[in-house]
Amino acid sequence: MTMPWAQLAVREALVLPLLLIGVAAGGGFRSGVTDGAWRFLPPTPMALVLGVLLVGVLVRTGVLAPWTLVGPHRHGLANANGAMLLATLLLASSQVFTALSPESGLLQVLASVFFLLLLVNTLAAQPTRARAMQSLGVVLLSAFVLKYVILDALYAPEGSLARKVVTTLLEGVSLGALGYTSHGAATAYVAFLVVLLYLFALVLLPGDDDDRVGPVLRTGRDGRLGEPALPRAEPARPRGEPSLPGETSLPALTGARASGAPAARPDPADH
Repeated sequence: MTMPWAQLAVREALVLPLLLIGVAAGGGFRSGVTDGAWRFLPPTPMALVLGVLLVGVLVRTGVLAPWTLVGPHRHGLANANGAMLLATLLLASSQVFTALSPESGLLQVLASVFFLLLLVNTLAAQPTRARAMQSLGVVLLSAFVLKYVILDALYAPEGSLARKVVTTLLEGVSLGALGYTSHGAATAYVAFLVVLLYLFALVLLPGDDDDRVGPVLRTGRDGRLGEPALPRAEPARPRGEPSLPGETSLPALTGARASGAPAARPDPADH
């Protein structure tokens, strides 16, 4: 069922921008462990690259149909709103990686490489929209658990003897290059809310199954327009009729003898 125009306008001009702006602001939120001081981190250059790749994955898998937001079928104000929504989506996607990646050290490099390989593999595989959403949700929640549950527990200022042993082993293996900094409890809650809001915003995005997507754009995305055309069957021609102006027709074979040819004499042995 087609969504009314008023609901579409409210979703694209109010709901989605507010959700994505909240994700972009919350992704850079950090609180201190001891003093509880608040600070906000901007996206790093690597986070921006990962954000661009994530938006490309959303477009390729059908989660986002950008031609429904910007195109010649929309007016100037609608195109400006669509362009602003795409820019906000890029910033929010980058800040999601900022929230789920360590700020420095070897762990930040490992997390960036992991996200990069995962996004490139998803671009090559091109899963369906449902599978892409499920995979993205699992990856984001797993990264949240790894950073804010496991690493924060290991690097907390106070903890058990097992935490100290594991921390010492990790530092020995990496030659002290991990350099992880734990965060306050408020950072984990905000990061969890950021992941949920981002996934909810992706559900609200105009996707490839939207009713406003034209058949030409839909088939162009699936690649069916680039398939070679099958040879068209030509209609049957009467025998002896030339098909092209330069062709010569073959003589029709009939039971009557050709004119001018001598008649065959009957063989007496046939009787």
